Amino acid sequence: MQRKLYSYDNFDLVSINSPSFLFLVGALYVGILLGVLSALILRVHSHKIVKALAEHGAADRESAATLEQLGLSGNRFVRSLLKTDSALRRTVLCANESDFTAKKPSALTRFWREKILRNPLPPATDFEVARFYLPEEKRVTAELRYSEEKHPVRSFILAALGLTALALFTIFVLPELLTMVDNFITQVKPQSRFY
Repeated sequence: MQRKLYSYDNFDLVSINSPSFLFLVGALYVGILLGVLSALILRVHSHKIVKALAEHGAADRESAATLEQLGLSGNRFVRSLLKTDSALRRTVLCANESDFTAKKPSALTRFWREKILRNPLPPATDFEVARFYLPEEKRVTAELRYSEEKHPVRSFILAALGLTALALFTIFVLPELLTMVDNFITQVKPQSRFY
């Protein structure tokens, strides 16, 4: 299929129809779609953690529960969501965080975080003995922020349809709109005269 060639007098766009432009739109489409998918997956697993803590009654240090007691010990997503520097750990706290030491990160990782990024590594969490709880003052916030996604598949399909429409608009309609604007600017701007 041969695409129409576009030329703009008033814009500094050499070729909006080039393969690199199509690649850029395709890469953005795939990247945003994968971002939506990962956000939905993380939201579903975050809800599982918050729900399990609320059902178990883990609201303070004394009632804190391990992942095994919560029934979440085999889930790798749960472990990644409960790492020391994760967003969920601002809400879900660890009761015995200072009581244990987990394996140390590699020297290269420590060098990268401490010397290059100037951000010291937080202590790693040993999930075998860590006991988590959801403080009462953070419970409402956590339940709202990590509420259950009732239809994650439907949400993903709607996001995919919306992104597809946006990508098609960018590829097929945007060049035509730019042509119309370019023609309008050409008609409106005063012509230079040479004397």
